[in-house]
Amino acid sequence: MLTLAAVAAIALLAWSFAATRDLPTYAGPISDHFDGERFFNLVSAGHGSGGDFLRMRLTTDYADWPEWVETPAAPPPAARLRPGELAATFVNHSTVLLQIGDRNLLTDPIWSRRTSPVDWAGPRRVHAPGIRFEDLPPIDHVLVSHAHYDHLDLPTLRRLAGSHQPAVWAGLGVGEWLVRRGVEPTRSVDWWQTVELGPDLRLTFTPVQHWSNRGFRDRNRSLWGGFVIEHAGRTVFFAGDTAAGPHFELIRHRFGPIDLAMLPIGAYAPPWFMRSAHLDPEEAVAAHRELEAQRSMAIHFGCFQLSQEAREEPGERLARARTAAGLPAGDFIVPAVGETLRVPAAIE
Repeated sequence: MLTLAAVAAIALLAWSFAATRDLPTYAGPISDHFDGERFFNLVSAGHGSGGDFLRMRLTTDYADWPEWVETPAAPPPAARLRPGELAATFVNHSTVLLQIGDRNLLTDPIWSRRTSPVDWAGPRRVHAPGIRFEDLPPIDHVLVSHAHYDHLDLPTLRRLAGSHQPAVWAGLGVGEWLVRRGVEPTRSVDWWQTVELGPDLRLTFTPVQHWSNRGFRDRNRSLWGGFVIEHAGRTVFFAGDTAAGPHFELIRHRFGPIDLAMLPIGAYAPPWFMRSAHLDPEEAVAAHRELEAQRSMAIHFGCFQLSQEAREEPGERLARARTAAGLPAGDFIVPAVGETLRVPAAIE
């Protein structure tokens, strides 16, 4: 059994190797969130350096996670929904099959065994994806929130490109990098940029409070963000990965109340390292209320051990935070693997 120090050393060596290769970077004009070399958040917030990461890995006591949890795959989803229908199926981590009208979208898809630059080290999944890859309906669009390995899984994206040929949408710098790796068609989008995906289907890339890298040399050289999807008067928000910040209020102001929000609740401990990049469950409930979300689905928990907390803790804390806020259980669910949340055309 490898010690935590050995695992940390292996991970750092793998990242060092990754840093010698072509990494996602953006070159373009200066903007209100790009200084000509690196992107920055709406609100300045320090996030851990490489030294802080090593300190966390070597000095933090991690909860014991199970080696494997049996989770039966869901039945194959419907190939298409009817106009106006909305369903979200939780696959794993931040991967959700979003079926909105007659279009199928995947968020941050990962079917790989590990979230790592190599397949022999790094965080390993503890349960199978909630939908078998072979059971996916035709995928029209893939949304990639940022370049971190647990959100941008290149093997899965290549597999999707070969079998489904979806249009892939990603932040500045990430899209160009994916094209160089054969993931096409991929388009890059900037914060608040809106694209028309088809009749009555719009996609907007939004700010979130996070950061980006895949190696040691590309810190914040590509853009991170969330996505708002609009269809037939319905509005869906996929946060990707985010900490607390003013972006939730800005999104609510621009798009109105959100019908369905997909919000991260895990990887928050230790707070001294994680708070600037991730939500804890109490902050996720606050985000739900800031967005005036009719329904929210928890994501970013229970599949890969990325932080200190126990596997079950995010869901348990969310339940307590939801009760403290006076929210009915159905307003913000912690989905089972493979569970589908169907949002009716008119929410009572």
